[in-house]
Amino acid sequence: GSWEGARKEEGMEIYNTALGALILELCCGHLPVYMQEKVRIPIMPGLVKVNFMEGLAQETTKNVELILDASNSMWGQIKGESKISIAKEVLKQIIIGLPEDLNVGLRLYGHRYKVEDERACQDTELTIPIGPLQKDQLIQTIEKITPRGKTPLVYSILQSPQDFINLRGGTVVLISDGIESCEGDIESIASKLKESGIELTVNIIGFGIKEEEARKQLETIAESTGGIYLDAKDSQELLSSIQQTLKIEYDLIDENGKVKASGYVGGEAVSILEGEYILQLKLEPTFIETKVVVSPAKTSVFLLKKEEGKWTIKQQNE
Repeated sequence: GSWEGARKEEGMEIYNTALGALILELCCGHLPVYMQEKVRIPIMPGLVKVNFMEGLAQETTKNVELILDASNSMWGQIKGESKISIAKEVLKQIIIGLPEDLNVGLRLYGHRYKVEDERACQDTELTIPIGPLQKDQLIQTIEKITPRGKTPLVYSILQSPQDFINLRGGTVVLISDGIESCEGDIESIASKLKESGIELTVNIIGFGIKEEEARKQLETIAESTGGIYLDAKDSQELLSSIQQTLKIEYDLIDENGKVKASGYVGGEAVSILEGEYILQLKLEPTFIETKVVVSPAKTSVFLLKKEEGKWTIKQQNE
């Protein structure tokens, strides 16, 4: 008896609740709060943008070594023109537009000995030491390049620390159209560069690469040194890729030390979820950093300055 009574009372309570909700919806157009479906508020990202102080864009001195693949495969063609011809024209265009206070060097590989020569796997040469920009000398050297031999990619990269020996560090920009052909140990590059004590970042541009294995090799090398890998299928993409590797990069790092977003000084704003981050700029051979609080749907703008020879990064309204 008592159980039956309880069932009836429970049923009436449910009935009354449902009836009340129906009446409320009909008369007022909405349900009680406790019966409404939960509304999910989307998490809005914020934006971070880093600009140069006026006139500073051309004053960001860096130490850069260009490493160019001059192996036999560079005779391969893209749209009826050899890769080496395209690379020469693009590099000349890049060099003409470089700021005067950039320190630049040029290393070649595969340019002296033919494939069958026993010296082909050690065929790399620093043709122009890293130093004050010498545009005419760089262009003249590039014009004379004749591709001949193998691709001692790993061996060439491992020679680069000695090129920076008096400079503490810098950036390597390597342009290659193919895979390592001298059995070099790709996995050892990062550790050996670190052992050298020279702070180097290796950015790699894969030019006209079709083989997935070659692309993966080059990506692995770049990522292991903190650099970037870019694909270039033609002259315009090669030009754009080289320009990108010569820009100042920054990272937004979370409280766990993980890079959550990256961008370039003077480039487009970077989208990132709200929160607190460390904004870290890579100015070889050192880093500068500051704290960032990202708010939803707002843009935090920072300014890269150089005051009395010292780099600083501050929020623009500071």
